Amino acid sequence: MLYHGIEYSVVQGIVRHQWKWAATVCGTKISGYGSTRDEAIDNAKKAIERAIQKQRLKQDLGGEDQ
Repeated sequence: MLYHGIEYSVVQGIVRHQWKWAATVCGTKISGYGSTRDEAIDNAKKAIERAIQKQRLKQDLGGEDQ
């Protein structure tokens, strides 16, 4: 699956009512869970947004130092 150009995966866990998601944003692996597939997808999208914002902030701060 893709979200903002970031590929992520969602798979059903071994434990009942557990879905796992994972993605790599700018070389950093992120992952998490949800009790439903839709919740796992929403959690993945939120985490991807946070990781993208964090990366942009690092780039902005790095640009000021130069």
